[in-house]
Amino acid sequence: MSTIRITGGRLNGMSIHVLTNDVARYTSSKVRQAVFNMIGDIEGLSVLELFAGSGSFSIEALSRGAASATLVEANRKMTDLIESNLAKTALNKYCQVLHMDVRYAVPLLFGRKCIYDIIFMDPPYEMGYVMQIMTLLQAHPVYTPDTITIAEYARRENDTLTYCEGFENQKTRMYGDTAISVLRNINLPA
Repeated sequence: MSTIRITGGRLNGMSIHVLTNDVARYTSSKVRQAVFNMIGDIEGLSVLELFAGSGSFSIEALSRGAASATLVEANRKMTDLIESNLAKTALNKYCQVLHMDVRYAVPLLFGRKCIYDIIFMDPPYEMGYVMQIMTLLQAHPVYTPDTITIAEYARRENDTLTYCEGFENQKTRMYGDTAISVLRNINLPA
């Protein structure tokens, strides 16, 4: 087990645990900081983190003023790690952790009429998950026209979001092998 640091907000500099294994790939501090610079002020917003891993994006968001977070992760070791990190940071009262596959979680949240201001997804690279999840979100909108959707994926998949039906790619940035795209839904009425 190793650690990564929170890069902003009231928990700036605090370390959280990450597993060192072949299962998970973590968003670097530099990339997380860049994402938050891209989206700006998140005070009071709600977050949905898909493929949550260690929960670092949600913890960082809550540190920076987000009101709540729902974290979805299918791997039991990772959800245990998320719970541990949330307890360590005393953020567990603002979070819901779902130990389930994203493909089941999104319809469940839609059925519960959950709506999020920020949706962040960081699926395993080069497995086609980004487009699958974007299609799933279209079928089960847990967002409004103002929701910011952020996808992290491999640079080699960059054309993945070029034709993402129903979403407009507002900006994409590259960080080594990582691409980050910020999208907005264009099909929901305002």
